[in-house]
Amino acid sequence: MEPTRKILIIDDSEISLEMEKFVLEARGHQVATAMNLVEFDKRLKAFQPELILVDVEMPDIPGNELVRILKQSCETDRIPIVLFSAKPDEELALLAERSGADGHLSKSNGIERLGEMVDELVRSIIW
Repeated sequence: MEPTRKILIIDDSEISLEMEKFVLEARGHQVATAMNLVEFDKRLKAFQPELILVDVEMPDIPGNELVRILKQSCETDRIPIVLFSAKPDEELALLAERSGADGHLSKSNGIERLGEMVDELVRSIIW
């Protein structure tokens, strides 16, 4: 059986967020969600995630900038963070690398692949 994790997702699309949460919970993960920075900050402190998924296209701050901030904080620098977006994979990989993200996921692979891709990342990240 795959290890399950506490995953916090920040995505400004309510429909996407609901689908992402559904897919990950169906795989046994505990999932908390946020649609903006205020919600994210509250959930981050209360939920204490083991993995964070950050959408690149956010209205209050670009996701890659949020990743940079989280990786510079001693409270969150050890939490694996995955940047995800519908951007082309090459562009997304570059944004992830430059921001310090631990991985990246392309939304263009479809929501049905999200669970598999997260499970692959969970296996590859050293906890």
